Amino acid sequence: MKLLWVSFVISFLYLGLPLCTVAVTNDFTVTTVIGGDTMAPTTPIIVSVVPIASTQIDITWTAATDDVAVAGYRVFRGGVQIATTTLLSYSDAGLMASTTYSYFIDAFDTTGNFSSSSATVATTTQAAPVVVATSTPTTTNAGSSGTAVGDKVLNFVITTTKRSARFIWETQGPTTYTVVWGRTLSYELGSVSGIIFAKKHITNIDSLEPGTVYFYQVSATDVRGTIKIISSDQFTTKNNEAAQSLPSVQSFNATAEGNDVRLSWNQNFSNPDWYVRVVRSHLFYPTTIQSGAVVYEGRGQSFIDREALRDRSPQYYTIFMLDSTGAVSAGAVAQAYKQAAPSTGTATTSPELAIPSLPSVEIGDDTILQASSISISQGAVNQTTVAFDAGVVLEIRESYVVSIPVSAVPKNLKSIIITVQNPSNQRDTSAYLLKLNPDGDAYTARIEPLGVVGQARMIIEVFDYEQATVRRIVTAVSFIDSTIRAPFFPDRLLSYGGLVLAGILLVGLSSWPWWLLAARRCRRD
Repeated sequence: MKLLWVSFVISFLYLGLPLCTVAVTNDFTVTTVIGGDTMAPTTPIIVSVVPIASTQIDITWTAATDDVAVAGYRVFRGGVQIATTTLLSYSDAGLMASTTYSYFIDAFDTTGNFSSSSATVATTTQAAPVVVATSTPTTTNAGSSGTAVGDKVLNFVITTTKRSARFIWETQGPTTYTVVWGRTLSYELGSVSGIIFAKKHITNIDSLEPGTVYFYQVSATDVRGTIKIISSDQFTTKNNEAAQSLPSVQSFNATAEGNDVRLSWNQNFSNPDWYVRVVRSHLFYPTTIQSGAVVYEGRGQSFIDREALRDRSPQYYTIFMLDSTGAVSAGAVAQAYKQAAPSTGTATTSPELAIPSLPSVEIGDDTILQASSISISQGAVNQTTVAFDAGVVLEIRESYVVSIPVSAVPKNLKSIIITVQNPSNQRDTSAYLLKLNPDGDAYTARIEPLGVVGQARMIIEVFDYEQATVRRIVTAVSFIDSTIRAPFFPDRLLSYGGLVLAGILLVGLSSWPWWLLAARRCRRD
């Protein structure tokens, strides 16, 4: 038996010897694993820098590659970043005629690693054109896609929903456009313009009436400044299409940088059909996607509106979320001044107002809007609705809808804006336009949550057509996380107390024979 154990120990030491030798030798490889991605993307290469017009240069480049994923590209003009995009092209508009501009590109990945910069490429914008206006309208069947419209337009398509119309067309050369529409040939209801020279064009008209005939006219301006009416006809909105609710864009800001305005926003494009449109006006916040000049359309998070403050200040901006069905969200708003002034929220919001104690604070003519007419609903499954003046408590993880019945406000108002403070920084505000819902019976805005616990203010402001605030209602709102509860809530205290009393009674009842026996012994003694 001893011999067997000795043989086992010798065999173990012999077989284990190579392992011990490897463990102590200097000839081994160390592999280090780092948790983050440190490899930068490859450098993109500029393919073309083409002066499309006297005010625009188009840049294209090759795709970069990365070991994980390329997140996007930065575009630089004259060494200054002018755009961030996920595309492989960019149109730099608002430039000066007969002026040389230089560009380079770099790429970045999802962890913030940046590639080296591409080679710098320069070009000169075209000379300023002599504007020549023509009027040669052509027609197409409404809602159909013909092979050509006029001599320069291809694949002109109009698709309609219950309250919107979507125009898609292509031109043989780069053009800007203007679309006007109305219920008569006077096109009295509105217009929308695209300021980027492009061959492919998409634009939406919303806030239409269901089952209604509208007349429209589309005109195009080419790089020489020639204006031509390329389509003039009519379309009919649908009667019974279900409406889709889109979230409003978050954290929309407009910051003046000289004559330029830097626009930024925060939006999760969880649906591939979603995109944003930024509309500008020097009169007031655009209330629809067609009530001003379109300065940006796409899926980015920022844009620089060049020379926007050169001639007019302030400039008002509204950003809308759209999708491929023609649905449009309520607009988030911001403004920019050429000189130092607040650049976010509404011009008339009073920052000196403290968070009010309930009920809400009301300023202005109470016949214009009652606080009790404003409601806020939250919860897709178990929806709860509270009045604006009753103390608003909202869950930080769910979007909420602010609603005001059409019958609760006069018809001659200009717009209704709700401003919401960030509970963690009450100087950080987001403002939204309430828009008419698809049923036409209420002004609503769907607002995405910030995910921050705390108390803040909500402000509803009603503006007349002279841009004056005619009504302001301020209330306190508490943003809570309902998944977090204190371990000893009053209801739990009651339940714990009940258990203790029940235990005492149970012990007392079960031990009464012993108490009786003890009492008898005391009597004997």
